[in-house]
Amino acid sequence: MKVVTASACDEAEAAVADVYLPNRLEKLEPGALAMRLAAVRLGTTTVGQLGYGRRMRLVTEEAGHIHVNTPVAGTVVSRVGRSAPLMTSSRQAAVFPVGEAAHIEWSQDAVQLCIMIPSSTLERELEELLGHSVKRPLHLPFHMRLDTPEGRVWRSMVNVIAGEISTRGRLLSHPSAGRQLERTLLDALLLGHAYNNVQKPNRPDLPAAPVAVMRAIDLLHDRPADAWSSTVLAREAHVSVRSLQSGFLKHVGKPPMTYLRDLRLAGIHDELTRASPGTTTVETVAYSWGMVHLGRFAAAYRQAFGELPSHTLRRHPT
Repeated sequence: MKVVTASACDEAEAAVADVYLPNRLEKLEPGALAMRLAAVRLGTTTVGQLGYGRRMRLVTEEAGHIHVNTPVAGTVVSRVGRSAPLMTSSRQAAVFPVGEAAHIEWSQDAVQLCIMIPSSTLERELEELLGHSVKRPLHLPFHMRLDTPEGRVWRSMVNVIAGEISTRGRLLSHPSAGRQLERTLLDALLLGHAYNNVQKPNRPDLPAAPVAVMRAIDLLHDRPADAWSSTVLAREAHVSVRSLQSGFLKHVGKPPMTYLRDLRLAGIHDELTRASPGTTTVETVAYSWGMVHLGRFAAAYRQAFGELPSHTLRRHPT
């Protein structure tokens, strides 16, 4: 296990860069740092417990791997790409995608278990779970709830690893035990968060639809929060905008952007139905699905489900 302490920003930046990725620190309050990082490798996965002892802002470069940050103390506000800021504590975690920079603000008492997983490792584990190959990149929702039955499994894994790090337990230092712990950790992430989310809402059964239409539908389901337009989607599907529009109208019954709106609304409705009003806001869920115009979103949601999204959230407390 590697343990590093630092009292200066440049030392702390170097330590985090050595274990995770290049970064820049900004002090949000006066005083010296009391940074402590204890990190260990479990197979190809890096697990570390990190705290700064001061209110700090961490800005990273674009990530080359998947990162999952779970607070074990204090509160953290994270933002990635176009997502809305996400406040995490003991009941939420943040999942950072490959290819995006992150902005993370730590409270003075914040300590996080920071896990870095190569995409190839996670995809191989998913293929093992499914029993077949995965042809599309895995999309992980930014917000991971830990107050659900599946989320509590992840929380328990975090508690075990944090305890082992604090006590320098043998579970982390033994190679065979470490590999087994890595697989258990990956399975908890896939079965409790990633896999459940990427499977719904289900893609329509359109066996006679052209390949380009099915490819476009797959793209929308894989990345519903992206800033899609008909032009961008047509380019990704390798057809003209007119061909895409006519293909959707013939085989799906609606234009591609209407299909995307309905896909997002269904996903948001499902998430709000299962969410707890005490830990979730309508805005956070809407932003996570790519709905950036909240007024238009609320009107479309009410038309689709006969109630405002805030009513769905309050009516179905978890």
